[in-house]
Amino acid sequence: MDTSIQREAISAEAVDKTTRLPYRLFLLYLVSFFLHLPARIPLLGIIRFDFLLVGVISYLIFGAKVTRGSRLDDASKYLLAILIYAIVTLPLVEWPGSVINNGLIAFVKGSIFYFFTVNLVVNQRRLMWVVGIFVGCNLIRILEPLALNVTTGYLGSATYLGDGDFAGRLAGAPSDTVNPNGLAFIIATVLPFLHYVVAPISRKMFALYVLLFPVLLYTMGLTLSRSGVLAIAIIAFGVFLKSKRKALLAMIGIAGLTVIFLNLNDIQRDRYLSLVSHDTRQSASAEGRIEGWVSDFKVAMNRPIIGHGLGTSREANWNVAGKDQISHILWAEIWQEIGLIGLILFILYLQAMIRNFLKAGRLIRTISKDDFLFRANEAMQVWLLMNLLFSLASYGLKSYEWYFFGGLSVVLLNMVNRKLEEKSESKSLVPVSGNTIADKYPLAGRVNEYHPRR
Repeated sequence: MDTSIQREAISAEAVDKTTRLPYRLFLLYLVSFFLHLPARIPLLGIIRFDFLLVGVISYLIFGAKVTRGSRLDDASKYLLAILIYAIVTLPLVEWPGSVINNGLIAFVKGSIFYFFTVNLVVNQRRLMWVVGIFVGCNLIRILEPLALNVTTGYLGSATYLGDGDFAGRLAGAPSDTVNPNGLAFIIATVLPFLHYVVAPISRKMFALYVLLFPVLLYTMGLTLSRSGVLAIAIIAFGVFLKSKRKALLAMIGIAGLTVIFLNLNDIQRDRYLSLVSHDTRQSASAEGRIEGWVSDFKVAMNRPIIGHGLGTSREANWNVAGKDQISHILWAEIWQEIGLIGLILFILYLQAMIRNFLKAGRLIRTISKDDFLFRANEAMQVWLLMNLLFSLASYGLKSYEWYFFGGLSVVLLNMVNRKLEEKSESKSLVPVSGNTIADKYPLAGRVNEYHPRR
């Protein structure tokens, strides 16, 4: 074996060995985080289980003898820059106490997903486990409130229809803290992975996908989330663009939309028609969302350059506009909290993430379109397209998803580059005809001498 390949194999084995324990704890943390184990098991809540896991994992990563290297990728640089900027501007923001007590802690809780993913997901097997746990846990978060709804009539939330009437909306399970729009986001997040990663595994997995798809759509209908419906439309558009069977998908989509629309109840039909019509009972709430965007950007212009401070969107909206809620548009939230400078840094971070996914997609196509890395990258690209839309209807500067998927973009690109290098090295080691010992001396048997291709 070539010396460089030997060194690469030894290095990969060393990294795998030294990060094995923190990686397994990271998997446990993913399960605890998504399923809210401390809320389900009181003892775990008392001992601050998630906090302890983060502390132990961080200590083991920093204490590992093998690291990822001294050179930071672009996404890491911009993410670190946002954190440093939020700390450096503390004397200049309006509510530094809120930044220290709430903003920085919440941001670290979200961005820790990037740090853990980049440093611990070091091979394809680990990536498969991480994606599997991510999809599995979020499926449980969807099916649990649905089961409660079917068995007990549970909804968990409500929306105002006008004229003193309210309609129930399905939210997360009692142990979960997700609202109806959040539950719709989880459904939209899972769908690309079921389509690209799970369904192609086997016929059984494809059958599971076909079974789950209408169940997820039915659950989405119970949330009454208009942004969720738009998110699914974006996912369908992304899948359509990537598919070679566009005519078939178009026919299935039209038939599916017809069946779904005919089975909507009056409240659901009115709710979704309010997206395109001003003559529905709930059109006022849709127009109110647009007016809220205008108000949020006006608050941002109160301190446009530096911002009011990381994690202070709700305070800023209350003190400036008299509205007691965090901005429900990501870009306004960022501008309100860390100003135009912070907004530019976040956009650069997002640009680096997009560039990683696109580059990984181009490179992996040269190997195999049936490869797990290719299918995972396709799912993540469609997810990113969807989440960009969802950012217009939801906050998220301190949420995990941007940082978890940012880390996955780095991991995917690294793995694709490594696979291409291994393929290139293996092709460069070929037997040179007429120069091997076996060619000159047939009785020498199986002995072969290999030379790099010239």
